[in-house]
Amino acid sequence: MRRMTLIAVLVSLGLGGLMAAIVIAVERPTTAASAPPYNIILITPDQLRADSMHTYGYDLPDTPNIDKLASQGTVFLRAYSAGSWTTPSFGAVHTGLFPTVHGMGLPPYLSCGNSITRPMVQGEDLNIPAVVNLSPNKPVLAEILKSHGMTTAADNANCWSLFDVLKRGWDSVGFFPGWELTLPDHPNTEDPIYFTAPKTLSWAQNWLSGHKDQRFFLWVHFMEPHSPYNFPKEYDRFSTAEDFPDLNEDTPEGVAKLHSLSQLGNYHAIRRETQLYSDKILYVDDYVGRLLTSIHDLGLDEKSIVILFSDHGELLYSHPEDYNTTDHFSLYDTDVHIPLIVRGPGVLAGRTAETLVSHYDLLPTILDLEGLPPQTPVDGKSFKQVLLGQSSGQVHDYLYGEQFDLLPEFSVRDERYKLIETLPDGSFRCFDHLVDPGEIHNVCSELPKVAVRLREALNAHIQNDISEAKKYPDWQNNLALAVVEQRDSEGLELLAPREEIVSPGSGNSEFQLNGRGLWVVSANSANCEGRLCYSALAGRGLASATWRTEMPLTGEYDVYFKYSGSEGSGQRLATDANLLVKFRQGSLSLSVDQNTNQGRWNFLGRFDHPTYVKLTDLANGPVIAGAIRFLRVDAK
Repeated sequence: MRRMTLIAVLVSLGLGGLMAAIVIAVERPTTAASAPPYNIILITPDQLRADSMHTYGYDLPDTPNIDKLASQGTVFLRAYSAGSWTTPSFGAVHTGLFPTVHGMGLPPYLSCGNSITRPMVQGEDLNIPAVVNLSPNKPVLAEILKSHGMTTAADNANCWSLFDVLKRGWDSVGFFPGWELTLPDHPNTEDPIYFTAPKTLSWAQNWLSGHKDQRFFLWVHFMEPHSPYNFPKEYDRFSTAEDFPDLNEDTPEGVAKLHSLSQLGNYHAIRRETQLYSDKILYVDDYVGRLLTSIHDLGLDEKSIVILFSDHGELLYSHPEDYNTTDHFSLYDTDVHIPLIVRGPGVLAGRTAETLVSHYDLLPTILDLEGLPPQTPVDGKSFKQVLLGQSSGQVHDYLYGEQFDLLPEFSVRDERYKLIETLPDGSFRCFDHLVDPGEIHNVCSELPKVAVRLREALNAHIQNDISEAKKYPDWQNNLALAVVEQRDSEGLELLAPREEIVSPGSGNSEFQLNGRGLWVVSANSANCEGRLCYSALAGRGLASATWRTEMPLTGEYDVYFKYSGSEGSGQRLATDANLLVKFRQGSLSLSVDQNTNQGRWNFLGRFDHPTYVKLTDLANGPVIAGAIRFLRVDAK
């Protein structure tokens, strides 16, 4: 075999300015005869929710190319993500392990900002402390397939999906960070109108052309249809006259306007957001179709197993009582029900499967399809027999989901029922998917035997997670495990933000507004540390606003509250606005006079490991939901 030397190439592909991408080539090309029988091609559109796809029965024709792929392979109707967002989910794909066991359950070091993304683009080593990275004791799929003679490549547009495995078995990496990085001639990070799909596709096409005669593993990750839901105008196909057709997410102002209307429960604004989401799905479907065409034109169809799936879905205001947001970070099915389509030699075409599967099942299945020895230990199970039509049964008695940031939760499901448990307070919800696929009605009290059975299964799973995670010599670096055990760790200390400001208007899960019909956008938002704040009349505690941080806050923090003035009617605000600060050792109720110190950071107190701040309308006058600031004591 010939060797290729290390090459670092900056690629200019046009399409909206210079985009830098590193191509790391340290390849030992192999012939098909000396490697496993099939190429493996993973195609992963980011944040693609299954029930928003025409392929899965959605009424809008937003996935014509994925529909065609589905007709050529097997569609799994009940595939669910291992986590609620990118890093824990792809960690499960790469390792075959539950998120608690692989440990990558929290946002990346420095949130994959410029100091991380720039070295990724420039081919330099990442300065990420080992204690917050994926353990080297846990082999990843690229390393395993490369050890069996396959050439490996990752073509990626999302740092959060790649940073922890960047140096783990890839012969070539094309990275297109989009809005995450400011470079010369690169769009400003505040500009949401920037698309990486053209560059992701072009890199994949070029790489395939140069490696079509080798046996390879290629992972193509499109950032689209991830929010914001912007796209070239020709893809705006699904707007309706009654649903704000002129309101778009192609400017920060448009994003804020739609999110604020949707948080307040405006039906037409929520419909507009779902339409824009479908438009962006249509956009990425176009690029998926072009990639599939290239695979076909290169004569690779009969040599390749193509697997299309996503890392997670999107809430889109489907659960306003506890997750009133367009964002993810929950274990509801709108967030974790994902597409999974497999096409390849021997895979039955035009078939659907009801088998319960998750991200951690992909690694053992791929190795099984290639006839390679199973990797141990793994938590996933191969569903090869289902793909070949040799079985239609289940490979799991129960399927599990795990979330560690914002609000730690675990879930368990069987073929009909599902339970979600919130770890900090031990509360749980049960759903009967046969009659309530939208997971609206908590039936734990109506089905006590089901609730007990699922809780027992989940408790056993969590204890098994802890036991398995601690078998690795560096288990104390496991971030997810530290969250589950509610203990301090060096990694959590490094990741904890020194300052965090959570304000309304972002549309993400860190700010929750509950009590539809009880809140309005404040007419005086200039002093709320954001584009807007909300107000509610005095009530009975049915309206609430909650501020959380995505990362656990480790150590002591000073907590501040900023709010604006009155609505201009002359009515005084509450003199006893009711705030609750939750922290590690308990909680503290505070009373704030919102007629004083408006537009300033008002000190609420110093708290050890604060978890959230909550404001209700249980007051003697209108209340204002403005911004909360968490400031680490040692950061002053």
